[in-house]
Amino acid sequence: MSEKPQDRSYTAEAAPLSALSHPDHIWFFEYWRARKPADGLPGRHDIDPADFPKLLPRVAMIAVEAAEGGFRYRYRLAGTEIVSRAGRDPTGKTFDELYQGDYLKSAQALYDELRRSKEPHFSERVFPIGDGESFLRYDRLILPLAGDHRNVDQFLLLIVVVEQRGRVRREGSFERAGRSRSR
Repeated sequence: MSEKPQDRSYTAEAAPLSALSHPDHIWFFEYWRARKPADGLPGRHDIDPADFPKLLPRVAMIAVEAAEGGFRYRYRLAGTEIVSRAGRDPTGKTFDELYQGDYLKSAQALYDELRRSKEPHFSERVFPIGDGESFLRYDRLILPLAGDHRNVDQFLLLIVVVEQRGRVRREGSFERAGRSRSR
């Protein structure tokens, strides 16, 4: 019996923004900074996806919603590569609909902290996929957005895949770990 993605243990390590090394992350961070007002944060209305069409498959947007006793986070959209590599589409779903246990707690805590701090976040992550022995290592940049330039109401996220190991099969324009389908 294979474990469900929401039950798996995900490894993540926060890294300083100075560790940004991939050109896409650097460009995305500079793009966000260029739209940031001197005394606040950029809002969704300051971001134009037409400015970065090649990155869209690896971009996600997460909305901040008031909830009883705090806040919850909902995927407003997830790029096609994120969906394909994760094996599910989180669009429209909240963290508590997608995740469980310690992963849910750590995701909620991270986004709560980012909402309060209003700071960008960079992390190196490992996501188990496929047969339980395969994994995807990726770097994630999370950028806060605020419609009023003060209160975070969304996050913009960009992943860059660094490594993928395990049994690999071709799916469309990229390779995916897991068991190959019989032909």
